[in-house]
Amino acid sequence: MKPPRSPGPARFRPSGARWHREIPARVRRYFDERRLLKYVLTASLGGFVLGYLLITIFFFPGFGRSAIVTVPDLTNRPQGEAQRTLGRLGLVVQKGGTVVNARIGRGRVLMQTPLPGEEVSRGATVRIVVSGGPEMRKVPSVAGMTRAEAIETLQRYGFRVGLQRVRDRREEGALVALRPAAGQPAAVSSMVVMVISAGPPKVLVPSVVGLTTGDVSARLQAVSLEIGRVSYDPESAEPAGTVVRQSPVAGDSLAMGSGVRITLAGADPNPPPPATVESSEPEPAAVDTSPPAPVVEEAPPPPEASQPTTPARPGRE
Repeated sequence: MKPPRSPGPARFRPSGARWHREIPARVRRYFDERRLLKYVLTASLGGFVLGYLLITIFFFPGFGRSAIVTVPDLTNRPQGEAQRTLGRLGLVVQKGGTVVNARIGRGRVLMQTPLPGEEVSRGATVRIVVSGGPEMRKVPSVAGMTRAEAIETLQRYGFRVGLQRVRDRREEGALVALRPAAGQPAAVSSMVVMVISAGPPKVLVPSVVGLTTGDVSARLQAVSLEIGRVSYDPESAEPAGTVVRQSPVAGDSLAMGSGVRITLAGADPNPPPPATVESSEPEPAAVDTSPPAPVVEEAPPPPEASQPTTPARPGRE
């Protein structure tokens, strides 16, 4: 058996209430000081790292990166995007002007130097040329021209020509409009559409047989037609002034604005004048009293040069 532990020297212990109040306060101060020290060290280290990064980025942008970079392809990119791309690589942008181009949109990179894929040192200058978009011209007026002349004029201005046929009251083949309209700007090599009339739309001819002239006019105007040539039939048994025939007949189709020929019963109130009978006797010839015109004689042609004749040899009898 282990011998009993001898009691050690007596320790000072304050009275009960005071001892319970002082020990936790000391422990609390100890841990508060360590926590404060830890916060201070953490904040100092974080500030150091942050300051180092800021100084490296703003004052030494190429630090830690390769001194040689590959030029990217900037073609057809917006100018702002191209500048940001080159800036991230440590390259300097130089704008070389604006060139008109129909394929690349306005404000996009058209050409660059050095070419894509070349290797340059960091900090080198990349020259870009920006597209100004297609060349703009005003659409010429083609009023009063034939279709062939209008097409030739538009093509001479650099436009492509398209034809569109629409139903219109104008006669077939007439120019209705231009799209874009004359005087409006359009891109060179873009299409200008010529709207051509395909003739007026057709309507069904109503029946006007048995109506008077006033009623015929009202019925035809209701369907955008009009009275055409009027003839008379004096042998008709219908009351005078009544339509006895029409052409085209009812139910046929006719272009809007056309006329319908009608035949009225009765005699023509405005008959044509009687034809004059020509006499078979010849009219006396008119006597010309003017002075005779001078006669101009044609000079005879120059005589042909006579060729020497060879005397004939006497023949044998």
